[in-house]
Order: sequence, then structure tokens, then C-alpha cells
Amino acid sequence: MNLFCIVGCIEELPSLKETATGVKTCSVMMKVDRPFANSEGIYEQDLIQVEVWRGLAETLCARTHVGDCLAIKGRIASRRYDKEDKTYYNYAFVAEKIDFLSKKLGTNER
Repeated sequence: MNLFCIVGCIEELPSLKETATGVKTCSVMMKVDRPFANSEGIYEQDLIQVEVWRGLAETLCARTHVGDCLAIKGRIASRRYDKEDKTYYNYAFVAEKIDFLSKKLGTNER
């Protein structure tokens, strides 16, 4: 099973792009709280970049603001490349479903 699920707030506003074949895409940087406090009692946060494709990318870019809270479910994609006789792997979080949980206070609908 290949699945991830995060709940967090938008850290950077996504911008819509288009591939050479005309597919819409964007990346959204999410700030996600860790479920435990560090040794100083502070709950740290992770920044997780998520890929979004097609109509979901268009909706995300049109309707969200920095600070909006989202729940994202998706899959982890691995990408292999070879460089200087060495094999490397990059991993991407690819959204399959996004729930819009709340708007940041003080923002207006576009």
C-alpha cells in the first residue's frame, strides 16, 4: 500500500503551470505540525512539498491562500536517475484528494 495523509496549512501560494503536453500542475508547500513536543516542550513543524495535477491543481490555485488549512491524501512517487555511474532516487508526494478544511482568518474569496 502506497499512501500518505497530512493535515496542515499552506506555507507558500501555489502557482499553476502547464507541461509541454498541456497538463496543468502545481506544487504546494504545506506546514505540518509534528505529533510530539521536542525536549523544550515545543511542537515543531515540517515543510512538505506536494505535487498536484490536472483539475485539482486548477482548483487549488484558484481557491486557496497562504495559511489555509488542507487535508491531503495521496501517494509517494519514486523517480530514479543515474549520474556519474551512480543511481539516485528522488521521492515526491503526489496529491490524489484534497479537503479544504478552513480559510485563514481575514482573507476574502477571490
